[in-house]
Amino acid sequence: MTLNSMKNTILTNKFIKLIEENHQQIVERYMNDVLKNENTTAYRNLDRQKVYEMGDDIYRELSLWMTKSLKNDEIDIFYHKLGELRLSQGVPAAQVFYAIVLLKRHMWFFVNERMENDITDYKLVVDLINRVLSFFDRAIFSMLAGYEKEMNKKW
Repeated sequence: MTLNSMKNTILTNKFIKLIEENHQQIVERYMNDVLKNENTTAYRNLDRQKVYEMGDDIYRELSLWMTKSLKNDEIDIFYHKLGELRLSQGVPAAQVFYAIVLLKRHMWFFVNERMENDITDYKLVVDLINRVLSFFDRAIFSMLAGYEKEMNKKW
């Protein structure tokens, strides 16, 4: 194992630990935003506890994916179903998309608050950010694919 890969593993583990230990606080911040945000008004009609649990599940999945315990096709299935669910609940696709953006944003705000003084290797941080963005990009694509599939059933 090279020095850079060891540093990357350490940084990834630190990131995962931070998310896992603080997921409730991060999800609570997200919930406060998604239920008040003008871009996600349809979420106000959903069960608050279910939205909270979904946010919590997404952070858990991110942690599992980063440790390679969750495969890409498992992400696809989960978010495909999320898209189908949100369509059946009457949530517009743009609002589902923005809700996931808010999840990502609140996670990064929290991580930035906690890790900004601990980061010494810029390249490793950029790699970590790219991996997390890859997760959310895949999640959003799969969610929209599920949404569209469910929408096409109704026509």
